[in-house]
Amino acid sequence: MRLGIVGHEAAKFTPETEEQARQEIRKAIHAHGATEVVSGSCHLGGIDIWAVEEANKLGLNTVEFAPQVLRWDPPGKTGFKLRNLQIAKYSDVVLCIVVEKIPHTYTGMRFNDCYHCQGRNPPHIKSGGCWTAWRAKSREWVVL
Repeated sequence: MRLGIVGHEAAKFTPETEEQARQEIRKAIHAHGATEVVSGSCHLGGIDIWAVEEANKLGLNTVEFAPQVLRWDPPGKTGFKLRNLQIAKYSDVVLCIVVEKIPHTYTGMRFNDCYHCQGRNPPHIKSGGCWTAWRAKSREWVVL
């Protein structure tokens, strides 16, 4: 079973929510009987990287779909959009782990909520992982 795990970058987590996220990753791997963990290899760290680390600790295979270019949809290259679609298509289930609130130390772009999930999930901060999960055939969310 191929479990795609996506979500926020590292800067949107506190040490406490990082540990919660890692626990949710391990719990999901066991609950789904995952034999392979799929990731987007995010250059900003966070869920994509922690999912691979936790899978490696458990001796599982991993597949990482990394973008060639750090843009949404560059012509002739794999950007974030194509990378996210690869994760959604390849995975049997996609788990999206997001935070409800951004830590005060976060300096990046801020959104009041996730426009991908409005009215469909508990309130949380926007994540490209949500865009990916909504395109997957089976999906789950964990909001920390």
